[in-house]
Amino acid sequence: MPEEITLDQVKAAIIRLEQERESIFGDDKVTAEEHPRLAAIEHELPRLWDMRRRLEAARDAGLDHVPVARPSVDPNDMVG
Repeated sequence: MPEEITLDQVKAAIIRLEQERESIFGDDKVTAEEHPRLAAIEHELPRLWDMRRRLEAARDAGLDHVPVARPSVDPNDMVG
């Protein structure tokens, strides 16, 4: 079983990836070398935001865990 991630860890990862994405766009152009990393960031951020919402909802409901497993389908694959 994978190690459970905390809400603070999820928030820190979101902040780190958002800052990295901003630095890629900082010079108003994305180089060929930056495209793969940007794609990875754009793939990971929705997953992290989903996890954040799930952890916050569980906390607000008084639970110490997320009672429903993550969907087996990646939300990014469901977009048009």
